Amino acid sequence: MVERQRRVVVGVSQSLAGLAAIRYAIRAARERGTPLYALRTWALPAHWRGPAVDAWQYELSLEARRYVVGAFDAALGGPPDLDVFVAAPYGRADHVLTATADGEDDLLVLGGRGGFWRRPSWIVRGCIGAARCPVIVVPPPAMASDAGPLARRRLFRAVARLNDVGDARHHERPRR
Repeated sequence: MVERQRRVVVGVSQSLAGLAAIRYAIRAARERGTPLYALRTWALPAHWRGPAVDAWQYELSLEARRYVVGAFDAALGGPPDLDVFVAAPYGRADHVLTATADGEDDLLVLGGRGGFWRRPSWIVRGCIGAARCPVIVVPPPAMASDAGPLARRRLFRAVARLNDVGDARHHERPRR
């Protein structure tokens, strides 16, 4: 019988906490000597059907993969020096993440909201409730957590602008 290799799974988001989670997951994968599985899930409402929806699903899957590459660029300035498996599966994020990190010796890494007064997102709650492995919830950087609401909004806008610049490097956009 072939033994299943343990893995580190990270849910990818380009939020400040999501970028911190990517950096944490890379360190954890290096320390464990395991591959890193980077997932960005997506879903369409169940009642959407037809040939146009099939084409949209293909495009959404490609865009989700591009999003993961952009997140790694934003978090690290490029791909890490370890095996990273990028996937953009269809489905609810908490279900897909816990199904991928399904071994007791796996590690699931997620970005979370900062501060003890904030409730975890539905994705974090769902993963914590269903996971068979340890779940690490990485907060945003201290500067984002300590900043007031106005400074936090400015910081998030700055990150979004940087992500747009990063996206422009990976994709040609039509000029207007």
